[in-house]
Amino acid sequence: MNEQPPVPTIDGILSGLVFEGQGYEFKALLNLDDKRGKSIFIDDVVAFLNAGPGYLIVGVHEKRGVFSRFEPMEGDRDALQRRITSIIQDNIDPKPLGVHVKFLDLDAGGFILWLDLPDHRLRPYQNKITGGFHLRTGAQNTPIPRDQLHALFTPIEKLEADTVQLMERENAAVEARDIMQNDGATLHIAIVPQEHYERERAPFDPGRGVLKVMRHYHGESQGVFKGCENGVEARDATFQEWRSISRFFIGDDWLVHSYVSHPFSVRDGEGRLTVHEFREEFARHLRDIQLVLDDSGIRGPYGVLLAVKNLRRNPKLEWAFPNASAASLGRPMRVERVDEQGLIDRFYDKMEKAQAKQPVAEWTD
Repeated sequence: MNEQPPVPTIDGILSGLVFEGQGYEFKALLNLDDKRGKSIFIDDVVAFLNAGPGYLIVGVHEKRGVFSRFEPMEGDRDALQRRITSIIQDNIDPKPLGVHVKFLDLDAGGFILWLDLPDHRLRPYQNKITGGFHLRTGAQNTPIPRDQLHALFTPIEKLEADTVQLMERENAAVEARDIMQNDGATLHIAIVPQEHYERERAPFDPGRGVLKVMRHYHGESQGVFKGCENGVEARDATFQEWRSISRFFIGDDWLVHSYVSHPFSVRDGEGRLTVHEFREEFARHLRDIQLVLDDSGIRGPYGVLLAVKNLRRNPKLEWAFPNASAASLGRPMRVERVDEQGLIDRFYDKMEKAQAKQPVAEWTD
């Protein structure tokens, strides 16, 4: 979900703190009696609904995106509020129920109004007057061609189902190759960006001449990407039969998958499970993944599924997980960034709940 911009105020508009951009748009007038004027207004609302939360502010002239002067309105506010709400609900599909019309008084008399357009999950929204779709991109409302709608607005239910299926597919592919250390717990991460649904999207470029690298999960060493079936991978191999303790994969279909052996262990001589260290290493790994996505121009939202499996495969861990062999989010999360703190906290909470009851000192600093 995108972050809601600050609520507009008269002082914010006058000072320039509220200006046209991703979260705000100024309109001097509304012409709701004219079909074309009504359609333009609906396009503006649809663009915000499809992009995320924002505010449409009516009664403000702008110059280069900042306040120029007010265009005060007068009349029955309740009647205007009902009319605008009715026009929005009658001319947008699906019907947006969370749009609110609010007013700001001007010192010189009259008022301006603003539409509160919170984040809506039923995207894409369509202008029923024209049949068109628009998206707010910066300070512009951009028409969306119909052949791009599926890629831009994958239903969250499909994204969740695909993330689960793709994680299972890649886990099975890795285990069939028998390339990972298999004597302890394993961490599994699956990330599905919107680009997964864009058939014309070029696959990840591992670099030409100067090869791109990925920091391994354990330690500070880095690995270069090498070709493998259906994508590229960076593996951290060991001298134990050349098995790997981590493998980071980017598929040609933009599935991002990480498989880590021994994400935590028991400190020899201390009898302490390194769960706190796991949290720090796990968060760092997600930040590294986000850097790769940013560098490749792959933006959110993403479907993300996290799981730790085989918790009792190592006898040294059985005492810590006597009743659980795995811990996971349960269902994928849809996030704007894969390193969001809320995602990390939620997964760590699942890990703690999977553990046996231990003294607090065993699990914290």
